[in-house]
Amino acid sequence: MPQCKKCGKKGLFLKIEEDTGLCLSCGRDFAEKAKVLTEKIIEAKNRVRTTKDSKDISSLCEAIERNGNELVLLHRDYNLEPSQELLDLIETYKKMGELAEK
Repeated sequence: MPQCKKCGKKGLFLKIEEDTGLCLSCGRDFAEKAKVLTEKIIEAKNRVRTTKDSKDISSLCEAIERNGNELVLLHRDYNLEPSQELLDLIETYKKMGELAEK
């Protein structure tokens, strides 16, 4: 019998997203919350590419790290495994921010 990984609902006719194991309601909630964080990360990444000021780079890298960590926590809250790509992105911008401070 299908059961949602987040809310625990189960039932013979409950629709579960194949890739996440979430019911449609939890899947929609996750997608909305993740989209906001992802957009913030993308915006900061784009700004890092165009700025030359080391303080701005450091600040933007911190924002990427903070929002990335929030996204990891969101994944874990929904019993999902964060992608290695996300974890690598956080680590990359953490190191870039540290280098910009020097």
